Amino acid sequence: MSGAAARMKGIRWERAVANYYGTSTTRSLRPGVHDDGGDIAMPNSMLVECKDHGRWQVATWFDQIERKCGDEERPVLVLKRRQQPVAYGLVVMRVGDLWLPEL
Repeated sequence: MSGAAARMKGIRWERAVANYYGTSTTRSLRPGVHDDGGDIAMPNSMLVECKDHGRWQVATWFDQIERKCGDEERPVLVLKRRQQPVAYGLVVMRVGDLWLPEL
């Protein structure tokens, strides 16, 4: 897949995830503008990076989003699964960032 086609595939996945959560992407639509942040900034201090690739590089991608996070932000990686709707995407986050209510 060419660079432009791969970029568009990634942009479609970012938008689909953002729409699923009722928010928007942080991607700049201006040509030539490089984004240093994540793909989606959630109101609960999560910085989300979305990936739609055939070969996953989870550790590398997670390191990238982790470096982009501010002091109070939590990194989250959302991976697209082939032939699955957005709700079936996979989420990668640090165990310490996962909040579970008291049982």
